[in-house]
Amino acid sequence: MAKEEKYIQVGVTALRGPDGNFLPAVPLYIKAEDGAAEAEEKLIQDIGHLLALRMKAYMDGCREAGVPV
Repeated sequence: MAKEEKYIQVGVTALRGPDGNFLPAVPLYIKAEDGAAEAEEKLIQDIGHLLALRMKAYMDGCREAGVPV
């Protein structure tokens, strides 16, 4: 039996029609090769950490300004 290829969705794209409106969105995929799944998990962790730092800075700024959070 042949090995089943796996793909990871990395985004979406949409073209514009002649009238300027967006056409239906189409998902973008890459082949899940060695390291792709691990890189995806690392990216998710990095983004989560960066967003948490932004939220902390926002909440600290609100507290300093006396605005209830």
